[in-house]
Amino acid sequence: MAALPRASRHEPGAAVDPDDVYTPSIHRGAVDPERPLVIGNRGAGKSFWSHALLNADIRSRLAQTYRQSSLRTADVVIGFNGAERVDPVAPSPEVIEDAIRRNLSPDLVWRAVLARALVKYTQYTLPTRFSNVLSWVREDIERYQELMTEADQNLSDTGKILIVVFDALDRLPGGWQQIRELTRALMQRALAIKSFRAVRMKIFMRPDQFADRTALFGFPDGSKIVNDHVALHWQPFDLYGLLFYSLNRVQHSKNAINTAIEEVSARPVFDSQASGGSGSADDQAKLVSLIAGPYMGTDRRRGRVYTWVPTHLADAYGDCSPRTFLTAWRVAAEHSPAPNYRAVDHLGINEGVRQASSDRLTELSEDYPWVRTVLEPLRDAAVPIERSQLENIWRTNRTVERVIADARRLRWLAPIELELGDGGEAGGPATLVQALETIGVVQERDNGRINVPDIFRVEAGIKRRGGVAIPRR
Repeated sequence: MAALPRASRHEPGAAVDPDDVYTPSIHRGAVDPERPLVIGNRGAGKSFWSHALLNADIRSRLAQTYRQSSLRTADVVIGFNGAERVDPVAPSPEVIEDAIRRNLSPDLVWRAVLARALVKYTQYTLPTRFSNVLSWVREDIERYQELMTEADQNLSDTGKILIVVFDALDRLPGGWQQIRELTRALMQRALAIKSFRAVRMKIFMRPDQFADRTALFGFPDGSKIVNDHVALHWQPFDLYGLLFYSLNRVQHSKNAINTAIEEVSARPVFDSQASGGSGSADDQAKLVSLIAGPYMGTDRRRGRVYTWVPTHLADAYGDCSPRTFLTAWRVAAEHSPAPNYRAVDHLGINEGVRQASSDRLTELSEDYPWVRTVLEPLRDAAVPIERSQLENIWRTNRTVERVIADARRLRWLAPIELELGDGGEAGGPATLVQALETIGVVQERDNGRINVPDIFRVEAGIKRRGGVAIPRR
């Protein structure tokens, strides 16, 4: 368990190793060509699945595991992923910015991307440079439509489909207003593409962008995209399945994990053929009890390990990222002194949760760099906290002003709710509550008080009676 590799995020253009692919049943929709929009927070698997789809061997496995036969004959290309390298289909953010600066419409940008993706299935020839493709499409829209129709027909005649993948939409150029306009145009293209038989778009989006859906999908039939979206979640059953699958891949733990399964008379808790979870939650719980003991202490009053770990690693929506989960168990196994008769104990697990909290806040801050600025004034405060008290702390520390100033100075995106002024008390602390709620960092309870889940609270130095203790610095 201590030898589990530290999982890293998938950067634009990074290849996915087929052996790294674990297929929880709940993620079937994430690779379904008929469901164009996938929503997921940082670490949920957006970039992983977008890049996994590029690998033909992985697509073949997914076709079998998820019974998606069209994936066997699919071609997949990236339409956008924020990369700066020159690509035959996907433009870089700078190239898109240049098009917007020349007053070309966002819709024209995405039509040009689709033309580049589909031209090889036609008799047409396109210019090499993206700027020239934009001109080619704008000069004769009917010619563009003929290219699209011919490609669709040729793909259909050969029994193939083409999936064009769009990821990292927060890396589109400009501030949130321009990103909103580009994303809205992309959603309209996704709806239009549904009329084709063999062309599909797969779009991966952050939850804060999706929360702007009134603006993004406020066009005729936009609800068809919204209502069919896929939300990337990880249930405890899938997280433990991933843990056991990962242990089975490490050579010196493979025999031990299989011996443990026999000892507790459990059914196999992983499927080496499909790499998805099998067995049952009861089987998993038996194995966890053997590895870590049944309780987070001497008796059940401290909670059962099987349920305690994913609960204390979860965000406000009850979701836990797989990287966070594996980190907690790896650190627990490294904890000293080691227990005598188990791989880990509750002391190691507590330490694992504390380290996972640090890693998770760092990880989330890479996508939302304003989070630490917003949580810093709450250090040594206790939650749950009255909403009015929370907002007063931010007012006293001029937190909204600091977030806006940092975003301008460091050129990163402020909370979308703050920049677009669409939510809460216009530009005030209430807007920060809404922004944190959207990404699962805080939750408002029925009594109106605001809570911060352990996974963010511990590293931020926020106190909570009965919660995981804050480590001494």
